[in-house]
Amino acid sequence: MKKRTLASLLCAMMAVSVLASCGNSSSSSSEASSSTDSTASTAESTDGSEENTAEEDLREPELVTLDVVTMSSGKNEPDITEVEEAMNAILEDKFNCNVNLTFIGYANYAEQTSLMLSSGEDADLLAVYMIPLPTCANAGQIIPLDDLIEKYGQGIKEQLGDYVECGRVGEDLYGVTTARDLANSQGFAYVKSVADEVGFDASNIKTLDDLKTELLKVKAAYPNMWPVAVSAGENIRNWGWDPLGDDTVNLGVLADMATDTTVVNLYETDQYKNLVTEMYNWMQEGLIQADAVNTTETATTLMSAGTAFGYFTNLKPGYAEENSSSLGYEIEAVDIIPALGCTNNVSRATWAISSGCDHPESAMKVLNELYTNPDLSNLYMYGIKDKHYKVLEEGGASNGQSIITWADGLDATTSNYRKSGTWLQPNQFIGHVWEGSAADIWDQQRAFNNDAQKSAAFGFTYDSATVTNEVTACTNVVSKYNKALLCGALEPESTLAQFNEELYAAGLQNIIDEKQKQLDAWVESNK
Repeated sequence: MKKRTLASLLCAMMAVSVLASCGNSSSSSSEASSSTDSTASTAESTDGSEENTAEEDLREPELVTLDVVTMSSGKNEPDITEVEEAMNAILEDKFNCNVNLTFIGYANYAEQTSLMLSSGEDADLLAVYMIPLPTCANAGQIIPLDDLIEKYGQGIKEQLGDYVECGRVGEDLYGVTTARDLANSQGFAYVKSVADEVGFDASNIKTLDDLKTELLKVKAAYPNMWPVAVSAGENIRNWGWDPLGDDTVNLGVLADMATDTTVVNLYETDQYKNLVTEMYNWMQEGLIQADAVNTTETATTLMSAGTAFGYFTNLKPGYAEENSSSLGYEIEAVDIIPALGCTNNVSRATWAISSGCDHPESAMKVLNELYTNPDLSNLYMYGIKDKHYKVLEEGGASNGQSIITWADGLDATTSNYRKSGTWLQPNQFIGHVWEGSAADIWDQQRAFNNDAQKSAAFGFTYDSATVTNEVTACTNVVSKYNKALLCGALEPESTLAQFNEELYAAGLQNIIDEKQKQLDAWVESNK
């Protein structure tokens, strides 16, 4: 398949107690495995010939090549072929499988993967992100995984524990989550060097008004630099609500940090009105990128070019360090909205097998290997040792892997295989830790997940199958207004009235009623 570098939704969390099982390949996986049936794997074999036979049974009779798709930084990656070859050396020996890697940039990811799934071409195994998993499942674009994961995915079950149940749509499993942060705080990330120069003081920031005060310092010192940049027309996705499903459209939410189970129309709440009014005022004062609604660039691209200072984003432990190493310059971040754990945080991005895949068993074997084999995972995430990265401290990470950095003479701008989006890859928790991040960063992320405030609907998975037409119609309405309002490009008072009138005409009340009915049933069953 032609290599492409063009510029989620994971599973719903089943219980807080399982957060510790979404960890690295040491203690957490062994704990999860205690409740999981043993595989017909080599680990259980006591006879050498039986072990060889078990592994041999996993090999395909003829070489199988799979198209594997995930997200990238958008930078050209000329060394993809070399990384493929290194991965294929592992996969061909074990399964007689090869992979063709496709990387798609953030701005085009949802659109391009939607086209791939609709056509059934160019994607056998992929990360589903920014497209609701139920939408893909109900459209027949991805296949149920229950039988496949039972036969070939025991390693995934051991790594994820009960999280493996989180990718269900109805009774069937359609996707598996990745090991990553499963809650989000909301805040602002920015270029440290500029902040230091202008006296931007993050310690003063507790509210949007506080942030505005500091951003005005940037505008005064750098009149040609946008204090706030956006990515592909998106400024803020969430500001402390539980979307109960697709967080790009928010059709019926739990507002105000999701402390009760009353489903409301977000776009009628004071929470939303106050937010978009603030953004409109910022736009009028020149704090937000003027072409925010129409831009196809990412905020980090503009920051790298020196034309933007920062951007709103969801945050997690190590966010600044991780992105500093990826971007090649130091950024810092400040929390404004505290961490909230929602089902959507978990179900935002899942790995799935396309219905167009001719070899689903091979795809599951490869996916299982990506969750369990650190050598394969590190290749996919970071490239080739001593060519794209080098080891600084062998075994220095808390999971037994190494602390690494760019290979000699390389940085984020010159590497031909730049690490990016490792959180969207199957299992970063079994891999190396990048220089600048804490050696126990994966342990920190698990603690962050545990400590986050949980939505009153935490663990609830909504299925929109009965209101598909209404969802389609309302999604079209949301696409007309929501991003533009959050970018500050539309006057809120009159626009919100028109926005909500069109939403209700498109069937929003039916969606809210159906979502409330399902949520009430879930609450009752979990008493």
